[in-house]
Amino acid sequence: MTKMISLKEKPKKINLSVLLSSILILALLFSCTEPENDLNQVNLPYIGHHDVVHEATEDYNIGDTVYHTVPRWNYLTQDSTFLKSDDIDDKIWIVDFIFTHCPTICPPMTKAMLGLNDSLNDYKNDLRFLSFSIDPDRDTPARLRLYRKRHDITAENWFFLTGNEAETHALGIDGFQLLANADEKAPGGFAHSPNFVLIDKDQHIRGVYDGLDPESRIQLIKDAKLLLDAK
Repeated sequence: MTKMISLKEKPKKINLSVLLSSILILALLFSCTEPENDLNQVNLPYIGHHDVVHEATEDYNIGDTVYHTVPRWNYLTQDSTFLKSDDIDDKIWIVDFIFTHCPTICPPMTKAMLGLNDSLNDYKNDLRFLSFSIDPDRDTPARLRLYRKRHDITAENWFFLTGNEAETHALGIDGFQLLANADEKAPGGFAHSPNFVLIDKDQHIRGVYDGLDPESRIQLIKDAKLLLDAK
């Protein structure tokens, strides 16, 4: 006589204590683990020279690191008004150096900067774009306004700046760590870097990016958001 086997299995008993222990462990793991995209932790380098404090002062203790900062500046804008670095020292800056008669890289740099401005439009209140002219003799405020118009630039947080030529070249090289000078052999009579520079609210350089490279610009957007979202 064949013995019939039931296909219906008996339900397994759940060990309630084991289940509660597992839930507790998972909760502790999630509560102690910081999310990878914690924007309060800005892990970006400081670009430029730095010094270590050997003698305590009112602002620094022995052993503190003093990072390179961009010097103070004061320039005419495309609207014939003066803009000082002090006016925007609570903002994040994205900076480049150009000249409007440039026959080579300046137009694509400006187009790339316009794309960055559009991508970061949600942060426009806390972000400033600065384009310094290295040819101020020709780049008057009127000329800068015309350049903006030709490139369909209407952003109120983007300033085109003109001032003393020698001071501007020094500001580019020594301040923003960018090549910017007169060069008779260069197209248009000036040589300058295609790079964009990211400046934090303490006027430290936090990143240098190839303005003509799409991947580098994507990284600039990510890094700018880190600074902008930091508390």
